[in-house]
Amino acid sequence: MNLLIIGGDERSICLKNILENNNFNTHSLFLNTDKNEIKNLNNFDTIFLPIPFERNSKLNAPFYNEEINPSYILEKLKHFNGTIIGGFDKKSEDFFINENLNFKNILKDETFTLINAIITAEGSIEKLIHESEKSLFESDACILGYGRIGKALARRIDPICNKLIVYNNPSINLTHTRIDNIKSYQIKYFKDHASQYDIIINTIPHLIINSEILDNLKQNTLILDLSSYPGGVDFSYAKKLKIKVIHYLGIPAKVSKYSSSNAIFNFFLKTLK
Repeated sequence: MNLLIIGGDERSICLKNILENNNFNTHSLFLNTDKNEIKNLNNFDTIFLPIPFERNSKLNAPFYNEEINPSYILEKLKHFNGTIIGGFDKKSEDFFINENLNFKNILKDETFTLINAIITAEGSIEKLIHESEKSLFESDACILGYGRIGKALARRIDPICNKLIVYNNPSINLTHTRIDNIKSYQIKYFKDHASQYDIIINTIPHLIINSEILDNLKQNTLILDLSSYPGGVDFSYAKKLKIKVIHYLGIPAKVSKYSSSNAIFNFFLKTLK
């Protein structure tokens, strides 16, 4: 079986090693600084695209020395007969559907997203330990949002913080926090409570920590934004106030690349069944 990895971060490099160690004939394009050219893709049975496929409207290929337009890759895939694996938004999914291509969106796989959330939670705690002026056990912290990442993080950080509160909107998620024995409030109350926290962790992918909230924060508050680009913080205003904000993306590639790559490999094996 011939496999091709196009672009990607540290996970793609690690995935290539895992595939080769399992006797898969594996090639790569735009994964490093070498000059690359797409020729006949139908020489391959499966193509791995980055997770996510694009960042800032460019192919997610941080180790390649040129920017690649995602539309260039999609155009080359139009007549591909094999399986495409990657992390896709709706626009890319619609393209694959319209072109009648066989694609697997790993971001919709429950096992992969759960592993990803756990790794993200672990990496977030590591980042907080390094970046916070106070120890976690002395810190009052809050998490905005209680999706997969919010849940994984709350369960792990609650025992080691002085206090943890979760803020979210849907009543179903507020019920989940009670089941998990995590104290929670509706997000509308965050504005009034924000000034009491040493650490604020955001997982909601739209502007939530605005100038009004930033004006009321303590000077030494640490904000860790885990939400996807463009994030949930007014970054320029926070910088003006000299409030420390870290927009921390792609954590699984930074802290546990083998575990994340192995999850991609296991997803690939499922597609072969």
